[in-house]
Amino acid sequence: MNVFVTGAGGFVGRALLAKLIHAGHRVTALLLEGESAEGIEPAAKLIRGDITRAASLQGIIDDHDAVVHLAGAVGYGQQWSRCVEVNVEGTRNIAQEAARAGARRFIHMSSVSVYGRLPEVALTEDAALIKTDDPYGDTKIDAEEIVQRVGEGGALQWTILRPTVIYGAGDDKFLPKLVENLRSGRARIIGSGAASVDLVHVDDVVAFIEVLLSDERSHGEVLNLADPNTCSWQELLGVVADELGVPRPSKRLPYHAALVVAGAMELMAKVTGRPPRLTRYAVRVVGRQYRYVATRARELGFSSSVSLERGIVGVMRSGSLG
Repeated sequence: MNVFVTGAGGFVGRALLAKLIHAGHRVTALLLEGESAEGIEPAAKLIRGDITRAASLQGIIDDHDAVVHLAGAVGYGQQWSRCVEVNVEGTRNIAQEAARAGARRFIHMSSVSVYGRLPEVALTEDAALIKTDDPYGDTKIDAEEIVQRVGEGGALQWTILRPTVIYGAGDDKFLPKLVENLRSGRARIIGSGAASVDLVHVDDVVAFIEVLLSDERSHGEVLNLADPNTCSWQELLGVVADELGVPRPSKRLPYHAALVVAGAMELMAKVTGRPPRLTRYAVRVVGRQYRYVATRARELGFSSSVSLERGIVGVMRSGSLG
């Protein structure tokens, strides 16, 4: 299969390129002008373009069978304008070009953020999508609607994936920040520390995407991706601290107090220009219990082959943090 991948320069994108090429697919990697190709699978065909500029996409998906759309504005400090530009209009541009080019198979990377961080509720794919004035989560809702709208009448055989936080080799957001906080000696256990960790390994995600490319059962499906074999945040902090050779955090910060502290850090960050050590987004992720149900994905073959402890320790020992 001839597969076109957006966001190919990201850590998920680089892992996916390697997986697809190893599986025998021909792959085109979309990179921004000036974006480094370091770590890109050498067998991938490189094309420069920008999903926010429709004109730069004209014709580049011709002769492809499928598109995997990973590109998005994600991470701390994203502005509304940027999230709308990339997550909404960029998705519209790439979906429309895929439909025009006849690349009907379209796999779109969304996020469990579309559920609005609703704790203590079993969140299946049929749960309501809730906007919370978060630029990332809200624009991911809009992007999903665009994919479905463009795909009406069979123009796209779409599948939407909603993973929890993806981690693994090359991760430049989650694990590096956790390591930084633990090394500082100022890390705190937020809330009770008993909430489960909502992570999924990049190897499991890209292996499933490769399977979905040719699985007609997934057409028109929305699929949660979550690892049921997880641990608590307190346990995870202990594993990482032990691997670093630093003391395990023992001090606790109540959930609501953590939100206040994180808000103050975000305000200070606007003054200093340096990223805050703690964000309200991170507090919401860590401090409450979420229950993402991934039954549909497992029925289609998704599995968690990498245990959380082994995956985290493996990344740290490999020296492959982004």
